Amino acid sequence: MERSVDIASLIDDERVSRLQIAITAMLAALMVTEGFDMQAMAFAAPQIIKEWGVSRAAMGPVLSASLLGYLVGALTLAAAGDRLGRKKIIVSGTLIFALFTLATAYAPSLSALLVLRFVAGLGLGGSIPTGVAFVSEYMPTRLRATTVGILYAVYALGGGLGGFLVAWTIPKFGWPSVFYIGGGLPLVIGLVLALKLPESVRFLVLKGRDPDRVLKTVRALRPERNFAAPILFVVAEEKRERASVAALFSEKRAVMTSLLWLAFIASFLGHHFLTAWLPTLLSDGGLSISAAVSGGALYQMGGTVGSLVFGRPIDRWGKIVIAGVYLAAMPFIAPLGSISSVAFLVASAFLAGVFVVGGQVGIIALAGSLYPTAVRSTGTGWAMGIGRIGSITGPIIGGLLLEAGYSRATLFMLTTIPLFCCALALIALMLHTRRGETALQATTSPA
Repeated sequence: MERSVDIASLIDDERVSRLQIAITAMLAALMVTEGFDMQAMAFAAPQIIKEWGVSRAAMGPVLSASLLGYLVGALTLAAAGDRLGRKKIIVSGTLIFALFTLATAYAPSLSALLVLRFVAGLGLGGSIPTGVAFVSEYMPTRLRATTVGILYAVYALGGGLGGFLVAWTIPKFGWPSVFYIGGGLPLVIGLVLALKLPESVRFLVLKGRDPDRVLKTVRALRPERNFAAPILFVVAEEKRERASVAALFSEKRAVMTSLLWLAFIASFLGHHFLTAWLPTLLSDGGLSISAAVSGGALYQMGGTVGSLVFGRPIDRWGKIVIAGVYLAAMPFIAPLGSISSVAFLVASAFLAGVFVVGGQVGIIALAGSLYPTAVRSTGTGWAMGIGRIGSITGPIIGGLLLEAGYSRATLFMLTTIPLFCCALALIALMLHTRRGETALQATTSPA
């Protein structure tokens, strides 16, 4: 007789296997290059402004172009991952951003820079959210935030180490060197992923596709088990839903989705203002370009630490930890524009990265765990895509405020406001979730 095996229990109830570790390692390698690429224009901007004689307001849209592309990619390519499969979107998105990042090195004008960065952002918007959903499906529930934390630790590491690297390459080889590095490495990794990365086994089972491929993947996932035919693999805890944006607001998910989106917008606005303008603001404050870029890199390095430190507490205690992390970031960001001591400035930039990026790891892991398999890529992609509204407006608003004459001290003080709003949205989401769980227990308990 055919026996039934639940994929969810194979993942959640057993130890982490070599295949799961290999998948995490492959996605981590990708995230290093994507972390660098997301910061690439911020690293190159001070030198481009000097060489081309353009204003900071004119550079603002270029800094936001890849973020706008990311938004479009997350809302289209990432959502397609729920229909076409995770691997196709991860690989195709990686190759798109790699090729168009390489092309950016040859851009002759600001308009060309804007177009190339937009298309590169399309690829990022497909590959990053889909990669988060993919890893969430291969890792046990008890380790999802920890694993996403590892991915974003190396993501921030890519931005941080990349900053130190280009602080050396820009004076020697010019700003195009940023994009040679940012495009060449992901091109190689994308080809490796095309050959080695398996498809999500949860996705294949839920879609009822390619049983031989499912069996091969499960045997690699649990080589110590005997999975002899006839056997039926299922995802028992979930029903089959149509992958659509409407599904994010059905099944009583409307309030949950709305609060999650609000948290993403607020968090990304604050983070990407700092990412885009921190090197330039430090340069305006009297630091050399190399020192200013290194200051921005320290912010990213702080994010690496925060990603590792907060993953496990978030797995254990959830949303309240994420909210607390965002609140803890505010005292380190507010004084950045008025600190005169280089040592204190470096320490504050580093600690701001610890808490801001650490908090982002939390909400990204949250997005990957709130939704069921059928709509996980759509839910994660739309949350991260909608969050790019904040990412896009942050650099643009910063450029306009700088041109209007606002001081550096005022700008850094204003940056704490969206982070406070993010914490409030997460607290509201926590209370809403608890009310939903209480209502469910009341309806299912015996009279």
